[in-house]
Amino acid sequence: MERVLRDIISEGCTRIYCVHLSSKLSAFYNVMKSVTERLKEKFPSVTFRVIDTRQVSIGAGYVLLKLMESVKDGREDLERVVQEANERIKIRFSVLEFDYLMKSGRVKTITGMLGNLVKIHPILSIEDGELKVVAKKRGLKNVVEKIVQDLKTDGRKMLGLVYAGEEMKEIVLEIEEKLKDEHIERVDIVRLPPTLAVHSGPKMFGAGVFIL
Repeated sequence: MERVLRDIISEGCTRIYCVHLSSKLSAFYNVMKSVTERLKEKFPSVTFRVIDTRQVSIGAGYVLLKLMESVKDGREDLERVVQEANERIKIRFSVLEFDYLMKSGRVKTITGMLGNLVKIHPILSIEDGELKVVAKKRGLKNVVEKIVQDLKTDGRKMLGLVYAGEEMKEIVLEIEEKLKDEHIERVDIVRLPPTLAVHSGPKMFGAGVFIL
């Protein structure tokens, strides 16, 4: 990362914004803080801002969009911008099998085995940068219904849909159809990158809204 930043500095940039996944879920934020502290001594004319989005995946993308807009407007209180964005983001996602979460230590082995056996799936959210289980439902149909129910909202908004394995794409398209209304100004459908999918496994899907 130091090499990447040095390349950016060599291009003449004097203000560098490093925007990262939640520091409660990834060590990358703290790594970058350490790297930029070292570089400040060598490049005193360069300003670094290392920013914790308190989100992952599509939620982090929404925070990034708001940060870019705010920087262009000349705002300096970027921590406040992150807080404001998070107050308008709703994220819901689920996994249909627990094997990967057990191996990564995200859930206890016994809990995961029972979940696989009885087909009870958690519905999760990101709250203040941490994973939170907001509900548990038996069967895929009930999971989808709960996600749609939680994300239904009036007013202008952006809708994001995310999936890991290709077999999950059909589910997020179903969620999109159920959430579609005239107030949605933008829809993004993205496949989960390997750095996140390695923890969730291929049977992960979710959705999020950013209230404008």
